[in-house]
Amino acid sequence: MRETSNNLWFKQNSQQPQHFRGGEKKVMKKSLSLLVAIAMVFSMFASVASAATSPAGAKLQELGIIQGDQKGDLMEGATWKRQDLAVLLSRLLGVEAEAKATAKSHTYTDVRGSFYDGFLSWAKAEGYMEGHSATRFGFDQELTYQQFAAVVLRALGVDTTGANYANVKELAVEAGIVTADVDFAAPALRGATYASVVVALDTEVAGSGQKLGTVLGLPGYEVTALAIAKTEQTNTREITVSFNKEVTAAEKADMTFEVKSGLVNYTVTAKWAENNQAVALSSTYLPAGEYEVVVKGFDAQKVTVADERPAKIEITSNSLQKADNQDLGIKLFNQFGKEIANPVLNVTVFNATKQATIAADITGKYDLAHDDFAKIDDNFVVTVTHSTGLSATKTFKIVAGSAATAIKLGTVAPLEGKVRVTAGDDALVLPIELTDQYGATIKLAETAKVTLAAGTTNFTISGITFMLSEADVVTAYAVDKDGKLTIDVDKAATLVINAVNPSTGATATTTVKVEGAPVVKTLQLSNPGVLVVADEEVKIPYAAVDNFNAAVVAKDIVIDQDAPIAANAVTFNSNVAFATGYPKINGKGELIAKFAPVANDITAYIYAYVNGAQVGQLQLAVKKAATPVKINGIKDVPLYFAVNAEAAFNEANITYLDNYNRTKTVAEGTYTVTSATPEVVEYDAVNEKFVAKAVGKSEITVNFTTGGTDSTKYVFTIEVVKADDIKSYAIKNIGTIYGKSDLTSASAHAKTVELVGKLSNGTEVALVQADAFNFVTTSDSTKVGVDGKKIFGLDEGTVTIAAYKGATKLAEQTVTVSEAAPIATTVAFNESEYTINANTTFVVNATGTHKVTVKDQYGVEITTAGLLASSDSAVATVSGLVVTKVGVGQTTLTYITANNVSATATLIVE
Repeated sequence: MRETSNNLWFKQNSQQPQHFRGGEKKVMKKSLSLLVAIAMVFSMFASVASAATSPAGAKLQELGIIQGDQKGDLMEGATWKRQDLAVLLSRLLGVEAEAKATAKSHTYTDVRGSFYDGFLSWAKAEGYMEGHSATRFGFDQELTYQQFAAVVLRALGVDTTGANYANVKELAVEAGIVTADVDFAAPALRGATYASVVVALDTEVAGSGQKLGTVLGLPGYEVTALAIAKTEQTNTREITVSFNKEVTAAEKADMTFEVKSGLVNYTVTAKWAENNQAVALSSTYLPAGEYEVVVKGFDAQKVTVADERPAKIEITSNSLQKADNQDLGIKLFNQFGKEIANPVLNVTVFNATKQATIAADITGKYDLAHDDFAKIDDNFVVTVTHSTGLSATKTFKIVAGSAATAIKLGTVAPLEGKVRVTAGDDALVLPIELTDQYGATIKLAETAKVTLAAGTTNFTISGITFMLSEADVVTAYAVDKDGKLTIDVDKAATLVINAVNPSTGATATTTVKVEGAPVVKTLQLSNPGVLVVADEEVKIPYAAVDNFNAAVVAKDIVIDQDAPIAANAVTFNSNVAFATGYPKINGKGELIAKFAPVANDITAYIYAYVNGAQVGQLQLAVKKAATPVKINGIKDVPLYFAVNAEAAFNEANITYLDNYNRTKTVAEGTYTVTSATPEVVEYDAVNEKFVAKAVGKSEITVNFTTGGTDSTKYVFTIEVVKADDIKSYAIKNIGTIYGKSDLTSASAHAKTVELVGKLSNGTEVALVQADAFNFVTTSDSTKVGVDGKKIFGLDEGTVTIAAYKGATKLAEQTVTVSEAAPIATTVAFNESEYTINANTTFVVNATGTHKVTVKDQYGVEITTAGLLASSDSAVATVSGLVVTKVGVGQTTLTYITANNVSATATLIVE
């Protein structure tokens, strides 16, 4: 047999870069496994005399990648036959059973017996192997180097099928698999691959940040240090950062992400992949350009972002039925393989049998039930084009509306985030596969939600009858545009579902175990670790477990203190009375208690019950209600004023000490403010502000409205300084502002420039803004415009603004302008808890008792699409911003913006 030198098969030049060659081809783990699998194949044949084991072969044998015969001989001169490669590849890739069971689809006539039919059909469908022609596989032939290279190239993503097979040598050399002097007609020898595989195991796979040995999970190649493998654009307005191994929860918690272009930071939302090895950073605005991605703890990554462009049209429907409401499933994909929403496409549906074009209905679907439009076995040609020149064509043979000759029903899985199917679950997916006599997939027709009448035990969709073993378990069903069937269940049962096509006799069966609603079995209550005082809320740590020994989340815990107690609700009893409405679960999922006032300190014995059974208990030392001791401080108020300057001063600026030595903020109406020298500093109690009247000092006394004495008061001094005492000025921080060419000073994003004065020691002085300076200048009026004392952004960049009084510049500050479109970044309710006894309307960014405030990344209130929702429709429902009272109880209100920024508040309905 002709000998071939091992080093001719794979290049092993030590000067080659340490990654797989082949340009920018993306090599998947499955393909890399195949590369090593091919080397393993050689170890399983012993058709020729053995040779001495090479060092490379010995290493691979030690790693368990290859194995010899019973004597341990690696048989490095062995060859092998073509059909056995398909069997061994399926085994090494872990899909032997699937490959063996594959229905025969190959048309090779030289295959002996039936054993290889499934394997060869699988290998052909997966693109690993193909025959010499449609009818000749090359059964029992030795595999040549060209055939071997073709298989390797296909696994690495290079097309070698059809006419490209003639280019295998050129493609293999270009990809770095072989040297140009390999005899491609010679039988491939296993020893020719060993040394190259050893080199490959120590080579970093491009784009993965890992050696091949690590990708394959081999001993000695374990990854210890976390590193970024690659950073790339994966969708429009999306950049994905991939790591070389799974990122732990602790590592994720410590990570922060920044995406910026020049000086502009873009707000991104991070979503981790299920395997925790990649995180997608998406933004509502990410224009084409060069970006820097900064992940805390790692070097900055450079990424080029491109605009979205259409790349492919697919007609996903596999059949057209002689029925109305036929959906072609046309989809337009971008260059990243992601579907483009709401594309504008030109669709032509042509009945070639009738030589007639069929028009779509107003929903974009096709009504084919009438014989004028279609008959069974008519041939249809569907053509779809896009303005970019993209096109797709597909032919269909019209089948009967109930032509399914095979039905498969899958297992109904629990809803996302749940571990079991439970009574009350809606939109459970009932997997169903329908195929016609031609093997084409048939979809159920799109069907809006249908509610079943009480006692119903069957329903029919698209000619398929679904028979239910028990009534009133399935209460509704629906089919979406993709043919996905969903059901609602409302009763615990073991339900058998039979799907039957009466026209063809096809049937299928599945069983669904519907559990009863989970009930709290144990409620572990813990001491809060803080002082518990009557008439004050206290957060009680808790952990709830249900009758399935699963943790119960806050939203699933119902607390009911009013008789009659609802079934499965938690109720609390205590020798110390709770305040009305307590205990309760707040919008954050915390258990909050409050005790009614007590005459003396007392121990509270608390018991929790569900359906009359005790599920938890706790003892708490409850102190008498707190009393104020003295005013002990002020905050956020200037102590130095220019003449005529003003500053707000109210309960938010005053703190007091209670009898438990805790500092708190005073309540409205519980304090008095007195100025000893009102002609110098006046306190305007109506408007809650200090007004500087004249140069000098005044003692300010703050005391309680009730019970105030000399021992409870707090005294501080405000000084009104002379103009000459103010030695310098500073502009209050403006930060980054939004810029757009059509903005004016009337825009909500315009900023008013304000000054503070400074004494010689740097202490700030409150000024009269109207008198402090006359006008503002900008270093670049194309980027920042000025109107009086207001500035507004016009174009991206940085400028210097300055405040002048006359010809004297008092202060300046650098301002950054960003063109990043305003998006919601914060949402907040004006209260953490609301109590209502009638229908209530909330307002967004407006004056009202029930208010939601939405602000953008510039700190400006913005109008944006949002949704107000109630967690319990039995307590309150929401339509728009109107909350409608339904029953008595507690629910969580959530306001969420279109870009997934949200806030919650507790709503108590009386």
